[in-house]
Amino acid sequence: MPAGPDSVPNWLAARAAQSPQQPAYWQRTSAGDWTRVSWGEVQHRVRTLAAHLLRLGLRAGDRVAIMMPTVPEWEYCHLAVLAAGGVVVGIDAHDAPENTRHILHTVRPRALCLAAGKQLESLQALMPEPPDIVVTLDADPAPGIASLPRLIETACDPAQPLPAVSPEQTATLVFTSGSTGQPKGIAYTHGQLCLAAEAILGRFPSIQEDARLACWLPLSNLFQRIINLCALKRGTQSYFVDSPADIVKRLPEIRPALFIGVPRFYEKLHAGIEAEVARQSWLARQAVRVAWGIGERFQRTWRAGGSPAWWRVAAHALADRWVLLRLRHLMGPDLKFMVSGSAPMPPWLLDKLHGLGWRVLEAYGISECVVPIANNTLDACRFGSVGRPLPDNELKLAEDGEVLVRGPGVFTGYYGQADADTPLDADGYLHTGDLARLDDDGFLWLTGRKSEVFKTSTGRRIAPVPIESALRQVPYVEHAVVFGRNRPVTVVLLSVSPQPGGFTAPLSSETLRRIGDDIAAACAPFPAYQRPAGALVSLRSFSIAAGELTSNLKLRRNAIETLNERELDALYAQLADSTDHSRCLVKEIV
Repeated sequence: MPAGPDSVPNWLAARAAQSPQQPAYWQRTSAGDWTRVSWGEVQHRVRTLAAHLLRLGLRAGDRVAIMMPTVPEWEYCHLAVLAAGGVVVGIDAHDAPENTRHILHTVRPRALCLAAGKQLESLQALMPEPPDIVVTLDADPAPGIASLPRLIETACDPAQPLPAVSPEQTATLVFTSGSTGQPKGIAYTHGQLCLAAEAILGRFPSIQEDARLACWLPLSNLFQRIINLCALKRGTQSYFVDSPADIVKRLPEIRPALFIGVPRFYEKLHAGIEAEVARQSWLARQAVRVAWGIGERFQRTWRAGGSPAWWRVAAHALADRWVLLRLRHLMGPDLKFMVSGSAPMPPWLLDKLHGLGWRVLEAYGISECVVPIANNTLDACRFGSVGRPLPDNELKLAEDGEVLVRGPGVFTGYYGQADADTPLDADGYLHTGDLARLDDDGFLWLTGRKSEVFKTSTGRRIAPVPIESALRQVPYVEHAVVFGRNRPVTVVLLSVSPQPGGFTAPLSSETLRRIGDDIAAACAPFPAYQRPAGALVSLRSFSIAAGELTSNLKLRRNAIETLNERELDALYAQLADSTDHSRCLVKEIV
């Protein structure tokens, strides 16, 4: 690819010049066929749309908010705004209205790119002033709204030049997840986005022109956009899946070389496999159990650096050929590995998936550093760690174990906020808020968040994440949140799934005892003072709409505690009055 300044428009121009006829984007039609768009066509559509945006009045530096499903048109708008010198702001359609209002008031977008005109009314109620430009996917939009399909198909003056875009220009404004308060804005330049993509490609060389990727995470999430930039740089084909619920059904058709997801996806994947196995005949169930167990033992020996006995190698080869390989086809036959980020993966789940032959490589990054901080690779992997730091990151640990990072991918401060609010110190190190340790081989092991570690009223320090990870190993537990700050003991709030537990409301006393026994078993490895003395159980799943989860599915702990404050107080009062402390006290909440 021709060398040039690191800006996204330059990358696209170079890719289109190098492989104009190669497939770039694939989209599934309502008839079930996949249609492709070449890199040359992507470049043509982006340049046409950019010229129209300039004609409509977009100026360099203007913010453009995009709220669409994960479709190629999202990328056309993204790349066209950047080509026109604008700044992209991704809006999650499922985010809480107060978060959306805060984002829109912070960035004050001049233009909106929407899936449908009907979204405009709800967004206008959240905006400080009406947008000057509105573009939607509608073929025949209302007056004053431009049709994106029509703009792309309508030629502009080919002599109209697009502005030069430098690496130092702001390309996007992203926002923190809002797990501990209002989302905060972060500006990244073209050069930083390109740097992040180059860093990822350096760690994952299998992203090549002949590979396929599934584009299925919300494109309001910057990480999915950077993966798309990796594909652009290498000429890799991206298959767009607009509904996350459909991704597992589409993977055998897509046949990705690698797959990127969040821990919740892998938990659901495992639960789905278990549920499907449970529906099979007794003989088929036994075959899967035996083969899966052989796979787990074989992979554990391999990870430990041992040499499995010949008979174990032979048993694994048979189990893999006749059972495990068929299960792995669920993710397509070409999958080399999977990547997980956003939150820690439970070690038991890594072990179970590796037993099937799927290696899940954990990575670690935060919003305030566009370059991933650390990641595992096929050549250097430690289960439970987040891998080794990337070369662009200068990393060290503070005295209390907090991860500090410095480098060209680190942000310069929160957008529109005073310098006093920045987590950057005088030496330019970003204080991540994450606690960790580095082993002798340079692998980073996260141990919790500084803001999440709390003390009970007895002075005991509690890190909730390991306890919550252990509780999520219970098959019916969807989410677990441990509380106990300034309280005498810890308690947990569980969101449980009706399946496979078969729970129905109201929960019987026998079911509550069973849940208490499962909590005790899951937490047995922890010291007594860390084990929950009580539990609240809800049959309702946590949601973004209720304010319990961020848009990337992280727990909003403070909000969850506030929403359940009365029930938590009642549970602690009952624990104080109880004379039986041998069992976990379990109560159902509606």
